[in-house]
Formats: sequence, structure tokens, C-alpha cells
Amino acid sequence: MSGTLGVGGRHLRAEWGRWWRAEDLTDTHVAHRILNDQYRMWRQLHQRGRSEVQQNIQLLKDQQRQQTYMQMQRMQMQKRGRGGYGGYFGGMGASPMISYRLMQWAQLQMRLGQAEFEHLEVTASMLQIGRGQWRSRRHRAAAAWVLGLGAVWVGLWWVSALAALAVAALAAVAVVVAAWVKGRNPVPRRPAVPRLLFVPSTVPDHTDLAAPDPEPFPIREAGTNPRVAREAVRLALAKESKVAVSEVLVPEQTAHGWKVPLVLESGHLVSILKPLAKTLRVGESRVLAGPPDPDDAALVTLQVLTKDPFGDPLPYPERAPLSCTITAPVSLGISLEGETTPVVLAGQHVLVVADTGGGKTAMVQAIAEYVTACRDAVIVDIDPVKRGLKALAPMAVMTARTPQEAEDVLEALLKRALARIASMPPTQDMWIPAPDAPAIIAVVEEYPQLSPKGKERAVQLLRLGREAMVTIVLITQDATSDVLGDSIADAFGVRIMLPCRMADVPIVVGRPDAISQGWLPHLLVPSPEPGLPADAGRFYCITPRHRTPALRYVTPLPPAEADRRCQERITAGLPRLETTAPPAAHPDDAPEIARLLLAAFAAEGSPEALSVAQLAGHLIAADPAVWGRWEDRKDRLAMIGRTLRTRLKAAGLDVPTVRLDEKGRPTAYRLDDIRGGLS
Repeated sequence: MSGTLGVGGRHLRAEWGRWWRAEDLTDTHVAHRILNDQYRMWRQLHQRGRSEVQQNIQLLKDQQRQQTYMQMQRMQMQKRGRGGYGGYFGGMGASPMISYRLMQWAQLQMRLGQAEFEHLEVTASMLQIGRGQWRSRRHRAAAAWVLGLGAVWVGLWWVSALAALAVAALAAVAVVVAAWVKGRNPVPRRPAVPRLLFVPSTVPDHTDLAAPDPEPFPIREAGTNPRVAREAVRLALAKESKVAVSEVLVPEQTAHGWKVPLVLESGHLVSILKPLAKTLRVGESRVLAGPPDPDDAALVTLQVLTKDPFGDPLPYPERAPLSCTITAPVSLGISLEGETTPVVLAGQHVLVVADTGGGKTAMVQAIAEYVTACRDAVIVDIDPVKRGLKALAPMAVMTARTPQEAEDVLEALLKRALARIASMPPTQDMWIPAPDAPAIIAVVEEYPQLSPKGKERAVQLLRLGREAMVTIVLITQDATSDVLGDSIADAFGVRIMLPCRMADVPIVVGRPDAISQGWLPHLLVPSPEPGLPADAGRFYCITPRHRTPALRYVTPLPPAEADRRCQERITAGLPRLETTAPPAAHPDDAPEIARLLLAAFAAEGSPEALSVAQLAGHLIAADPAVWGRWEDRKDRLAMIGRTLRTRLKAAGLDVPTVRLDEKGRPTAYRLDDIRGGLS
């Protein structure tokens, strides 16, 4: 609610500023007003002229009648006085000059009746003056309102302070309601264009009667001119009916094209990116849409790339053998803005989703190249179908090339992770990588091809491997829930999307509206064949440091260079795993009940505490005869809890119970208390 009110308040303030400066008026608004003023002035002059002509005609007619009457009177007097007809020839009718002038005025009246209004074309200077006049009228109106309302306010206080406070409260409520309404739909106001008062004989410039927009043209024709680029984008958007754009703001030129801010009225910009790319004559994936502005939901930025931003990528940094540490960040690629993508791989599970030809080999080798340069990390290569790490594969401490081998390697990694967790003292939360106990990064390709047991072991590693520094880099072509499973959807701290399917995007991002927010890996084009890279290697990622959509690129490692580095590092020596698993903190002769509890905690990923209900399932699975005797009883958990306390006391272990801050406050045991009881 407060966020909506804040957005609405800022929008109302911005709208007031636009109204005060007359920025809500387009050239069409001003041109229509100027033309209407021309027409009103012409009509006033025309009516005045016709009125004067009519008055002059009427005056001449009156003079003509007067002269005719006087002539008739003279003739009557002559007839009575002389008795003859000679008077008739003394002059007949009015003066010929009056008839001639009457004819002239009648002709002028006819011409005025046939006259049509001819407008003057509106020029840029006329638009500037007209806008200034409109702005001045608004300023005067605002001043009058302020003075009038101020007078009313003072009058209310004079009459009744209570009435003044009531009016103030109603005004505040009205402002809050207006801010809330505008916060939900902060679309800039655009007043209606004044209707022309006449039908022009020719179409005036700057009016809504002007000729239709010209055909769209390629944005490359804009060169470095932002006005031309703005027009190219405006015409391209006008061609699409799915999205209504109220305003195209001034573009900003970048090193790779243009950034064009837009004010949307309706629709989603993402739905027209492909046709826009064709209209603007750029690459299919070269038109991008960013997320809406956090302070203005209608304001989005369209990015048009006129050239490949990653056509000249940075070379791989040279890394000497054993010169790096897995706990330091490594950049996985460069962003469209030229920024690096630093990621700490230690303790992070990584998900890489890409179609065939999407560039996942380049991403995997970028990770493996750094891991193999570390003095405190090793790589494991698991690919049950293909060649895994390829040129870097000889540096792997374990390799699997069949589903059975993959299952065995994952089983060994799980046992090592459990042993590491059990060996850590109560005061240590995470395994500390060292040259003689390195972090383990297991690259698992073709996850769907693993055996059911292999998938189960991979899921278990995802749940508890982070604590033991045994993590997985999982590569797949399909991220839908029926392939990866909902149970591990949120286990990956680093998620990378190269060219992939549209259905994968919301699952990997974790938001149903991910595409409308600007996550667009499904628009990237995978490489159709060797030699045609297309968009291979371009990616979007979510990491602890990167939460907003940004197009990035991972530089491929040439096979010859990969082989050279591999041989150099093998010659210098690589970190190796412990020859035996780390000694357990508690020997095999530890009480059985303690081993059962530690196994239950390990299976659950070594949480801080487990309730008796959670422990019961593991205890029953381990020994149904002892712990499953009360399955049909209502007090089953109470009996299991009582038996558990009895066995712990019988084993000489003083392990207290705690209450969890959950519904019902269930009884639970803490892992540190169990370890402390064994020490």
C-alpha cells in the first residue's frame, strides 16, 4: 500500500510539473489551437465585412427610394401647376451613380458569400509562441485558483475552525485516493486534441489530419541522430497492434546501438520483440526489453543492438597452476554493459540450462578451467553419454562415462560428504577447503540419462553437499519439473540460462512473470552448425550478486589452448583428494542410538535440529522391529520419544531436548547436542 501511494504521489507531482510546463501538449494540440484561432479571427473579420456591405447596400437602397419619391413629388406638382405633361421629361428615377454603386456593393457581397477560409501553415516559431501562450494562460489560471481557494480557506477559518478542518481532511483524503489510483496505473495524462472548427481545403502540418505515417525504416539509417532513431522506433511500434505506446522518449546511443525509453499504455513489450527486430532490420535476438522502472510501472527501456556486442570478446586470463583459490570470485562472462560476472564457486550448486548448440560447453569449460587452476579444489567429470570436459577431462580426479559409473562416483561423493560433515567440530558450519582436503566440484552432464539411483544420489548431494564443499554443476537441456523434480528446484545458488526453451525460463528464475520482467534466453538463437555461432555462449544468470536480467557472454576456450593449460597443470601437479575418507568424529564403537541419530541428520542435510516426528521416520526405516511397534497407536510419537530418551540414557549420553518455534512447538533434538554428548 505504501509503495503504491509513493509511486502515485511521485506520479501526481510529475503530472503537475508536466501541466505547469505544458509538456503534456504535443505539437498537434498547439497547431489545432493556432488554426482555430486563425479561423475565429477570419470569421469575425468576414462577418464584420459582410455586415458593413449589407449596411452600405441598405443605405444606397434607402437613398434610391428617397430620390425616386422626391422625383415623383416634383412631377405631381408640375402636373397640377402647368396642366401639361412636359414635367414628365424633366428627369426620371434616382441618380445613375447610386445604381452603379449599389451594383458594386452587391458584387462585393456575392464575393464575400463565396469566400472560403484559407489557413496559414503553422511554423516552428508559431508552435513555440503558441505553447508559451498556452503555458501563460495555465499559470494565470493556477494563480487565480490558488488565490480563490486561499480566500475560501481564510473565510472558513473565520466562520468555523471545525468546518475548515473538515474541508482540509476531505482534501487530504482526496489526494491520498488520487495517489493510490494513480499508483496502480501511473500512465501519463494526455489531454484530448481540440477539434478543428473548419474543414481545410489542404491538410495542415502538425495536425491529426496530416498524411499517415510513412513506412518504417531500418534503424541503421539513423546513424548517430537520436531524433531519427526515435522516429524509426516509433514507426516500428506503430506497426504492432498488440502493444499501445503512449510516448517514445529521447533515445540514448550506446556502443552497440540504442536505448529507447518508452511509456506503455497497455500490452507487454516482450510479445513483439521478434517482429520489432524484423521491422528495424536487426538480428532476431538483438531487440531486448528491460523490466519496468521501479518508480514508474509504465516506463520501460527498449534496447536495440545494431551490432554484435560480443563480437570482440576479451581473451581468457592467464592462470598459472595452483595460483587461484576456490573461495575467490571468478567472472563467468562479460555483460552487455561491459561488466564482469563475479561468482564464488565454493559451496555453490550451479544449474546450466541450454539447448543443443547453446554454448554449454563454453560455460562448463569456463568453470572447469578456473577450478583446475585452484590449489584448494578439484573437478569431477560425470557424463554418461558424451565426452564431458573434453580437453580438460584429464585433470578430473574422478571420471564417469556410463550410467553405472556415474552412479558409483556419485555414491562415493555422497559418502565423502557425509564423512566430512561428521568429522567437523560443533563450532564449524562449513568445510574449509585446503590443498590436502580440497573442495569438490562435480560436473554432471545429461542428468536425465542417469540411473534412478544415480539421480537419487545427486539429489542427496544437492541437499547436504554444500556444507561439505562437495557441490554439483548440473547441465541439462530441459529444466521442467518433470525432469529435474520440484525437490531440487531451489537448491541451486547459481542458475545460468543459455539459449533454451520458453518453458524453462519461469522455472529457473523462480518467477511466473520472469519473461515479462526481461528474462529472455528463449529468444536467443542456438548455433545451427559448427562455424555459425549465432547466439551460442550468450546467457542470463541468477547468482547471489546478480538478480536482474542482463545479457552476458562467456568466451569459448579454444581446444588447443585448453589442452596446453591441461598439460601445464598436470605437469605442475594438481590437488588430490584424501587417500582415505576423513576420520569420523565418533568411531564405529559409538553407541548404536547415536549412529542412528547422526545418520538421520545426515540424510536430512544436517539441519540444526530435527523433531521427534522427523527422527521417527528414519528410526523406523532403520529398525522397524524396535521403532515401529506403535504404528497403530495414537500415542506413537510419545512412545518413540520415551524410548529414545531411555536408550540415550542407557548409552550414557546426556542429550537434552528442545522445543521448535513451529506450530504445536514439537519436541526436537539438536545436532550439536548429540555431537557434544559423544565428545
